[in-house]
Amino acid sequence: MRRTLSQLPPLTLSGQETALCPENAAYMARTDLEQTRMLGYTPLNLDAVTTLLLGLLGARATVRHICGTTDEILGCLTEAGLSITEEIHRYETGAEAEVLAERLIAEGRKLFWPYPLRAGRFADEAHLVPPALWARLNSKTALPDLVPPEALAPRQSHVTGALPDDIPLPAFLKAGGEHATGWGYAVHHCATPAQVAQARTAFLAQSIDTVIVEAAIPLHRCWCVNLSVSPDTVQLLGAAEQTFSAPARQAGSVIDPDTPYPEAGHALALSVADAARRQGFLGICGLDIGQTDDGRLIVFDPNFRVNSSTPQILLHRAAAARSGLPVSLSFSGRTQGAMSRLIARIKGPIADGWFVPTRLLDAALLPAADGINLCTGFVMAETRAAAETRSRDLQTLIDT
Repeated sequence: MRRTLSQLPPLTLSGQETALCPENAAYMARTDLEQTRMLGYTPLNLDAVTTLLLGLLGARATVRHICGTTDEILGCLTEAGLSITEEIHRYETGAEAEVLAERLIAEGRKLFWPYPLRAGRFADEAHLVPPALWARLNSKTALPDLVPPEALAPRQSHVTGALPDDIPLPAFLKAGGEHATGWGYAVHHCATPAQVAQARTAFLAQSIDTVIVEAAIPLHRCWCVNLSVSPDTVQLLGAAEQTFSAPARQAGSVIDPDTPYPEAGHALALSVADAARRQGFLGICGLDIGQTDDGRLIVFDPNFRVNSSTPQILLHRAAAARSGLPVSLSFSGRTQGAMSRLIARIKGPIADGWFVPTRLLDAALLPAADGINLCTGFVMAETRAAAETRSRDLQTLIDT
């Protein structure tokens, strides 16, 4: 018998939200396209990113766009089991978001964000992590400062314009420097000299001065390992296996008890996060760690910020216990029409326990969405193959 939404047990975090960031931290993510130019951001992303982490931050203050925080949306997420008790400050324009941030700073709050805010807009002491420290920790160039050499792929750094044609292939070419990067936007997988030349041209067009050439080591699997960092301790939150549509192009995340992140790698992840803690980092971070065919663990990317897999990792255990389904697979769907129609479509999967929405975006309240509503979360299933089928079925359902 299908349960009604009101009958669903809540998805508790077992107190983990208290360890994600200090109590005086405030989530403020509204930045600009200059800071995110190496991410492929559009105006839509600038406001959509502010709707992350709903139900995961306890009573902390947040600055969020109205498109993801209507009473209708919050009601749906709450009925699905998310505990949304935060102090929400809603905005419609970027200027309004910055005014709200100023008020929170005046109250003694510290801003945290996945990508740097508008350059020079707020004083360093207004941030949970100073922008310069954030840039240094997230730089692919500085990864050897955090990771022991045995856990790194062979790499070299070159001036972009002098990047040689005869580098060992296959390789991943990654943007050097301290620009905010992510989503594979500033990474090129090269198997031929022609692809190297194309990557060089692309980096020069983006004004990237240095390029990291990293050996493309064959991997058995790759995970994003999430941790929380406090002034005195580092806590492992969990890990999600990454799925890829192409080399360096992540398609999603899966948590499957048949393919867990190796316990032998816990110490590695904790040591990298602790190295960042000693430099002053606080909050949530993620590390992309792959396992080679012979079992060696390699750290590929530093993500000293919230990750796309963070909500899934934090909610998976409770969702699995509630549904009796052990596997979760990330879901990102798009559909046109009224938000009420979208919510009506997903109520069945939510009530049946196999879909957990973590974010809904109402395109009617965000012109940059061009009429396309967003629905993200994760599906639950007995197996990975069944989860993939359910993900396709869910997209079909919301498009019906």
